[in-house]
Parts: sequence; structure tokens; C-alpha cells
Amino acid sequence: MPKYQTTRIVNYAQNEIFDVMMNIAKYPDILLFIKKIDIKKQTETMISATVFVGIGPLAFSYDCEIIGKPYDMIEITASKGIFNHLYAKWSFKAVSENSTEVTCLLDAEFSSKAMELAGGKMFASQFQQAIKTFERYLRNSRRTKGI
Repeated sequence: MPKYQTTRIVNYAQNEIFDVMMNIAKYPDILLFIKKIDIKKQTETMISATVFVGIGPLAFSYDCEIIGKPYDMIEITASKGIFNHLYAKWSFKAVSENSTEVTCLLDAEFSSKAMELAGGKMFASQFQQAIKTFERYLRNSRRTKGI
């Protein structure tokens, strides 16, 4: 899977977008390809979890560690599972009081060539849509709250 990086400006405050993206317990409700999250350990800035992914006919899981530096960065590293390596980094930079530049980097490789061929592009595609998906979630949350 090739490295992927994208930047997008979202109309949410830096702390708001960071907080929703750091709340991985909500991921199965936000990101359709995340089927389940088992949180093993959690502090204010670190989460250790097993992530269960399902994309079409593909299903797999991996253990990861998520480190958050409020409200600037989130790093995700796979420690065990289906990847030779997985590193993702989300960076947050305030553009204004209610706008944030979000940059996402994904560098991952499945341990199996067959899985890389079958799932690499699908996994990368889902990841690429994540910023828009988090935006939609925040927009819908505001509507529900009447904001």
C-alpha cells in the first residue's frame, strides 16, 4: 500500500475535531469500516486497543497504540496483527477560532501479499475518507443538539 497524505480545512475548532478523533470508542458509530474497538488501556493521552475492521468481504483485526498530543497530533502505530507496519498521523493546526487544518498521513503494509492485493486499496480508500466522515459526524451531532 503506498504512503498516503492529505490535508483538508474543516469548519470546526481545533479542540473539537481533535476530541472527536481521539474518542476511539465512538469509531464503530462514525467509521463504517471499523466494526468494533476493544480498549485495553487508556490514559488521557494514550490508548492501547484492538481494532476490528470489516471492508466488504475482508475482515481483520490489529492491536495498536494511539498517542494524542492535545490538540496538535494523534499518532497510531500497529503493534500486532495483520500489518508488517502501520503508522498513521493526524496533525491539527488552527486556521481560525472555528477552522482547523487537518493533515492525515498513512503508511501501512499488510504482512500478506494476498491481503495487500485484496485489501490495500480498499483500506487506504476508507482511511482517505475519514476526515470527511468525522466532519459529517460533527455536523450531524450539532444538528441533533440544535446548534
